[in-house]
Amino acid sequence: MKKTVATSLAAVMLLSAGTATAASFPEFKFNGDVKLHYRWQTADGEPDTKGGKFWFRLNAASEVAKNLTFYTRLTTQHLSGDNIGADFDQDHYHADHATTLDRIGFILKGKSFDYTLGRQDVFLGQGLLMDSTGYLGTNRGAIDGLTATGKAGVTNLTFVAGQAWMDGDEAKVYAVDASYSPAKDWKLGATVAGVTDRDAGEDSTHYGINAAYTAGKATYFGEYGKSDADSQDKGYALGISYGFDKKNSVFAIYNRVEGNADLIPNTTTYDNNGKGMYYGFSHKLKADTTLDLFYKDMKYISGDDAGNAYTSLRTTVTYKF
Repeated sequence: MKKTVATSLAAVMLLSAGTATAASFPEFKFNGDVKLHYRWQTADGEPDTKGGKFWFRLNAASEVAKNLTFYTRLTTQHLSGDNIGADFDQDHYHADHATTLDRIGFILKGKSFDYTLGRQDVFLGQGLLMDSTGYLGTNRGAIDGLTATGKAGVTNLTFVAGQAWMDGDEAKVYAVDASYSPAKDWKLGATVAGVTDRDAGEDSTHYGINAAYTAGKATYFGEYGKSDADSQDKGYALGISYGFDKKNSVFAIYNRVEGNADLIPNTTTYDNNGKGMYYGFSHKLKADTTLDLFYKDMKYISGDDAGNAYTSLRTTVTYKF
């Protein structure tokens, strides 16, 4: 009898200890990607350059309470060759590599809206006014603040408020982004954003409109943006993407983005102070592995290099897990 009682007590103690441990260490879910990249670049008046890039991103998330999730991201990038194409601030980290815990915060799921508080990426419209999803590091493209995403009736809404960085440029950003489908195969959107307390330049207000239409395997899209800056205040992009099948697709985009069109210079999907063509081809090697080819043929719009041409040919293999 005593042995039975002792055994039962030991089992209860072990179970309690296990429960306490599990409660102390919430379960994390992980995903991410690995990229192997190489590029060749030319520019008028400058020597040709080339170089490689290795990129690893690990996302971790854990539900710490009902409808409340903690998230973070570990990122590392290493350059080779001429050390070009860095997605991080090379003056802040190193000339050829950076490793950082660069995204962290909480996501609260509500009835109609989800709220994200912390350091996070921001994508507005089709990316002309702001797109930080391709950057890494604590001071390039990220926003420390609050975003809310959800739906009101037939309209998708995103609200943004926070402190943003792009290398040496820093500012507070406020934005409202809306989109909806007025008819089958159509999508229309609009963005209004304000930028204040800038380290570089005056405060500004930005407006954007965008549209996309799908016909069969082709999607036609475009976006126009403008700020109230004194000059160099407009930008636009017009493009088409075509999916041949589930594995192969192509795109072509003409873009022209003046220096003061995006919220903070160089946070646009395209080239700040550049005009020209983007071309791309994507092929799925496997369900989790993709080969991308990209070529851009551009010219500078203003400044000392105005009118000078530059090109970039890139190949990237991405593995997602």
